[in-house]
Amino acid sequence: MTQMEPLPQPMARLAPNAIAHEDIKDDIDQFERDGFFGPIKVYEPDEAAAMIREIRIQNQKRNSLLYDNNVNYDRHFDISLLSEHISNPVICKYLQAILGPDVLLWRTEFFPKFPGAEGTEWHQVRDYSYANGNPQLLPTESDWNAFIDITVWTAFTPATKDTGCLRFLRGSHRAWYFDERKSTQSGRRQDYDVNHSPTAFFGYKFSDFLIDPEWEPPAEDIVTMEMEPGEAVIFTATCVHGSEPNTTERETRFAIAGRYVPTHVRVYPDQNEFTAHGASFSLANYGSVLVSGHNRFTHNRIREENNFGERFSVNVATGGIGS
Repeated sequence: MTQMEPLPQPMARLAPNAIAHEDIKDDIDQFERDGFFGPIKVYEPDEAAAMIREIRIQNQKRNSLLYDNNVNYDRHFDISLLSEHISNPVICKYLQAILGPDVLLWRTEFFPKFPGAEGTEWHQVRDYSYANGNPQLLPTESDWNAFIDITVWTAFTPATKDTGCLRFLRGSHRAWYFDERKSTQSGRRQDYDVNHSPTAFFGYKFSDFLIDPEWEPPAEDIVTMEMEPGEAVIFTATCVHGSEPNTTERETRFAIAGRYVPTHVRVYPDQNEFTAHGASFSLANYGSVLVSGHNRFTHNRIREENNFGERFSVNVATGGIGS
């Protein structure tokens, strides 16, 4: 077995051109310290309830999918409400304060947790190479940084301890507990059924990626994040996170995650397709979406419209301390 190079020392730095809005400065300070922040209100609860009803209806219309499989990646291309959601001004204001003014959305994902579903085990992700061994993100103007890839996880139904809310390990983005470059027997070679995952992490046994198999998270640093419909949590995937089980008999917890990077990051570098969760994804019609600022790079294909010809909104980065 070839000896892997050691992982680089983890860094956690806001973008040098981050827009520090005074009214969210304390939130960003907490994000820098802990690796996550929330919940923040994105929608009123009744608005979120109406949105999820419409999303569920639109989810049944599968003829305009970007990918012909059962893994619900990038549904912002064929569900108009999600085409709007990804550029929500509240979300983008926080992203500008972390990533800087120029921001791409590179992926959306559905996160349902059905009644009786087990909890998602602890995991830590840097470049998403756990999926198939190939990095899916590559920065070009900086070294690897915990704040290169930011996830905004929005709850559209109650996320409680009973329904399977998220949990985080405070400050864990400043150390490596998992190494997703490791070759494992789970996940990459499995025949994955999106509705019947054989392990706690979408077909992957993420404990196989632990650097120290005996590692246990310190209880004093575990934060359980209960959320109301319409609230979001913002975190870096290098912050160790997971979720509680859904112990209810009838309640499904449903959330949608958007994943964002600064425009200098190459998305799916040198790839025309990729595999994940037992499915294949052709990138022939894929493109990242500019949600804030400007894109001065040519290394990523950019999609300006969804699959119905509706244009994505782009936020203008203004304001902030010293502007």
